[in-house]
Amino acid sequence: MATHILVIGATGPSGLEFCKAALTQGHSLTLYVRSPDKLPAEITDNANVSVVKGTLEDVATFQQAAASGPTVFVSFAGPTSNSTGTPITDAMKEIFPILVANNYKRAMVLGTCSYTAPEDQGGLKWKALIVLIKIVGGSAFEEFSGLGSFVASQDASQLKWTLVRVPFLTNGDDAPVTATYTGTGKDGMSLSRKSLATWVLSEISGDSEWAGKAPLLSN
Repeated sequence: MATHILVIGATGPSGLEFCKAALTQGHSLTLYVRSPDKLPAEITDNANVSVVKGTLEDVATFQQAAASGPTVFVSFAGPTSNSTGTPITDAMKEIFPILVANNYKRAMVLGTCSYTAPEDQGGLKWKALIVLIKIVGGSAFEEFSGLGSFVASQDASQLKWTLVRVPFLTNGDDAPVTATYTGTGKDGMSLSRKSLATWVLSEISGDSEWAGKAPLLSN
């Protein structure tokens, strides 16, 4: 069934893959973006796409976008190489109440294993990855750790959220996805962006199996 989806982070590689896949499936998109010129014509020229220019700090403009008809929220927002602080986490604390007030059915938020889910069993490779992120990732660890903690603290009975944690993202083909937790033996270290888009769309359109949870996805 076609859905109207509000997307942030749409101009990044994962966001673009998601938008293309969603439009192929017949969904409508409202894209809330800082730089609309980064969107390709194949997306902006689609009749099912509305583009709203705004920043995550511009709460009033985001409220207008959120109230324009979407019922599902998807975030592919992530820190850039020169990011400082936790702007995405701070913005999400403003965004979630707006989504609840506008009766959104679903929220899918991109995260990483910088946030440890209660179901995680750990593992040396994940500990090593987190150390690497802390060393070379700037504020990425603090951003994704804080974002995960905030999303996971929200009442899923008010808004069915899923924290979609990803490992290394690749430009590979769409492939089967395993949704699990760290330390299960099925916790791979890579995921294609096409696979990520397909999984998020299936979770939106399906029975919300992972609502209120923070799965780790991999191919």
